[in-house]
Amino acid sequence: MRSLYSVILLAIMLGGCAEKKATVIPGSPLPSPRSRPVKKEPSPVKKEATPHPTILSPQVGQEEEDRLKQEAKSRIDGAERLVKQIDQNRLVEEQRGTLLTIQSFLSKAREALSLEDFLRAFNLADKAQILAQELLNSLR
Repeated sequence: MRSLYSVILLAIMLGGCAEKKATVIPGSPLPSPRSRPVKKEPSPVKKEATPHPTILSPQVGQEEEDRLKQEAKSRIDGAERLVKQIDQNRLVEEQRGTLLTIQSFLSKAREALSLEDFLRAFNLADKAQILAQELLNSLR
């Protein structure tokens, strides 16, 4: 254990400190000991408006894309059918929150579908359908 400390101490001594040293350029005035280097703030980068939001889903082939699109539509339709079966008058506070979550998932799934982000649309619709089925089962 003592040798490990010796190696670490030796590495620190040989490596010097992590502070950046000032570089003197020949012909330039030497900096005074009291002056500190002025840090320049990076200039703000102007963002150009993108016509479509960036899609974070992985790229898939056309066949896979078509399949995901169909399955997303099917899941959305299935979740909407389940929501229509739910008697909202019988819901307690927690169940109302679940219903709002389902509706939010469906809204986001439809939006993702319109943006052709089919994997995201499928995942959101799948979550909505699972929650809707569980909510409907809890009311029976």
